[in-house]
Amino acid sequence: MLGFAQNDSLEKLKYPSTYVTEYDIDRNLNAHLEDTALNQNEIYHPYYKNHGIFQDLGNIGTAGRSLFFNFDRPNDFNLGFNPYQIFYKRAEDTRYYKTKLPYTDFNYTQGQRELLMLAAKFSYNFTPRLNLGVDYNRITSEGFYPRQYTSLYFTKLFGSYHSKNNRYTMLGNIIWNRGVLDENGGIRNDSLFESLRGPNKAAPVHLLNSQSRFRNNVIYAKQYFYLGKMNTKIIDGDTSYQMSKAGFIAHTFKYEKDNYFFDNPLGDTSSLLFPATGKIDSSNIFYDSISSFSVMNRLSYSYWTKSNEKQQSFIEFALSHKYIEVQQMEEKRIFNNIYTEARLERIPKNDQNIGIKLFGSYCLTGFNQNDVKLNAELLFVTKKLNVSGGINNHLFTPDYTHIHYRSAPFSWNNSYSKVNVTHWRAAIQTKELRHNLNLSINQYLIANWVYNGTNLNPEQSNKLLVINTLEASKTIQTGVAFFEHKIWLQQANIDLVRLPFFGGFARYYVAGKIFKKVLELQVGAEAFYNSSFYGNAYHPSARVFYLQNQTQIGNYPLVDFFVTGKVMTAIIYAKYEHANMDFLQAGFYNTPHYPLPVRVFRLGMRLRLYN
Repeated sequence: MLGFAQNDSLEKLKYPSTYVTEYDIDRNLNAHLEDTALNQNEIYHPYYKNHGIFQDLGNIGTAGRSLFFNFDRPNDFNLGFNPYQIFYKRAEDTRYYKTKLPYTDFNYTQGQRELLMLAAKFSYNFTPRLNLGVDYNRITSEGFYPRQYTSLYFTKLFGSYHSKNNRYTMLGNIIWNRGVLDENGGIRNDSLFESLRGPNKAAPVHLLNSQSRFRNNVIYAKQYFYLGKMNTKIIDGDTSYQMSKAGFIAHTFKYEKDNYFFDNPLGDTSSLLFPATGKIDSSNIFYDSISSFSVMNRLSYSYWTKSNEKQQSFIEFALSHKYIEVQQMEEKRIFNNIYTEARLERIPKNDQNIGIKLFGSYCLTGFNQNDVKLNAELLFVTKKLNVSGGINNHLFTPDYTHIHYRSAPFSWNNSYSKVNVTHWRAAIQTKELRHNLNLSINQYLIANWVYNGTNLNPEQSNKLLVINTLEASKTIQTGVAFFEHKIWLQQANIDLVRLPFFGGFARYYVAGKIFKKVLELQVGAEAFYNSSFYGNAYHPSARVFYLQNQTQIGNYPLVDFFVTGKVMTAIIYAKYEHANMDFLQAGFYNTPHYPLPVRVFRLGMRLRLYN
């Protein structure tokens, strides 16, 4: 995350709006207050907000990937790389609210090139024990170059319920993620594009009729049956129940269906994208799709040790079954994954303590049979800083689409050894500085890495891949002037994972309150940068980023100017994006042959209503 936000000082309310996540409920942790600080609200693009350095196809909503290596995946079936994952709604991220008045969060960004980005969340407690809500996102943009149109919808209905005697809790989510995107295959002539100046650049593209579509549907429910002693209190004839919870038995159900489509209805041709050696027919007219369907049931037993002012411990044992069905062009495969999990955590509660996290997972049968994930973390909490570290080892089956793939242009069936990733990390977070420092270092030792080579086909390396990363963030303040910084350093020992060696984010601004301290104001500039490297190319039909050796990208700062104001719970901002376009060079790309957005003006608003 790029956030340096902190909670505003809030007036004490008798019934403040709070929320919990599934993670908090599992560990019996306290509810959270909303973070209402005015910081980075103008960074509306999910990739800039969450990753800072990334590749996409030059317009919001297009396929993308982070350029900072951070490998962490569940010990479970993975269909393949999802280039739209960052936009998806997920049940595991849901915030379940407790609020006396309806909670509303409305976020809107509008601008040139027909950009519309709307995020709206509403949650209401119909009774003290029943909360229902909706979380909706809409993204659409015409783009800056031919055939960049995107239209995406993300909707989540969510709710939580707990019984009067506190013996039972249920969480529920229904999710729809879907999108339609024109595919242009990149511009045909980089030098022609670079010879142009101004915001009306145009260049011929590879694909004139192709389109990608995706649909993802999820139904998610988790039931808690609490264990412990029930205490009954009668006050003035009113009976209340207070439970000393000792743990719970939980059942989790998850239904998920994924569909990806690539349409070439009029026979787009490109020797770069669809070589003659492929499986495509002579007409070049084809329709590709891949779909997966899964049903997961998970049964777990969890136990909490008696909480005190120093620490609380959490122990969990779980057994899961997942039915998986994958379909591609007249090919259907079915798997049944059964896997076990165990978890032990010691959660510190004061400033002189030690935290511990241990986790293990093993897949007994199915596509991921004999996959193993082990993780151990240690946290030292002091008054001045937090020091943490850990080691993780994951032995797993490569993605399904790396092993089996069947489409009109490409088809393969591979047999690969399991990938083995050993990851260790160390981190320091200060707590007493005016603006704290965060620093983390990571090392990944990877055997049998699977990647998409220069011919797009998957390949498995027999060399040991070593990747080192460093991430640091710090804000410096001088009076009303603020200087926010975040840097990334990373390096791989062999050229199978293409990463920029250096990446940076800087946000410089002045902040203060004016008009009798009614208006909180920020005025400044922000810049994103990464060093040059041979960035991966993108193939729209296969939906993968793959190695290429012809074009370097990067070594280009993207500079934005902004002004943001806040009155009570309303935030309004104006932003001038890519202000430095054509200042030093005319060639600027996030992905080879996919230029960055041009200079443009945006307006946005955020309004939150709650207790």
